[in-house]
Amino acid sequence: MLGKMLNIEDEREIQFLLAHYVHYLDAADGPRWAALFTQDGRWIRRNAAPVEQGGSGIAAGVRQGRAELAALAEFSVQNFKGLCRHQMTDVVLWQGADAGTAEGKCRMIISDFRHGPGRVAMAGSYDLSFTRTPEGWRIAALSADFLPR
Repeated sequence: MLGKMLNIEDEREIQFLLAHYVHYLDAADGPRWAALFTQDGRWIRRNAAPVEQGGSGIAAGVRQGRAELAALAEFSVQNFKGLCRHQMTDVVLWQGADAGTAEGKCRMIISDFRHGPGRVAMAGSYDLSFTRTPEGWRIAALSADFLPR
């Protein structure tokens, strides 16, 4: 899993990017959330977390490009009515194949407050790929594996 360590500035910029990922998603800011990805960035859902078990109802599959990603963010916000919080934890980042790429892994937790006190609705893990662009570091691909299955 682990490769060469990133330099501190690249790691800080990617951590900053990931913090914006959860804040923009929870704030219903689909266009800004989608802009965290490369133009052809991919959000891959390897499995679906069933609605009856607290999942979002988003089907497994690939969403690619900023327009599709912004629509995905809008669906998530409508589904959870703005009453969920995404959290990325245990983030590990390392150098990719060259200085313009990076890889990572993290865990994620989604808390749901739609029915009063919060509860964990979903948990899982992300595999992450980043590319350095003229805009700065961007997510090239995020592959999600959700619980419950």
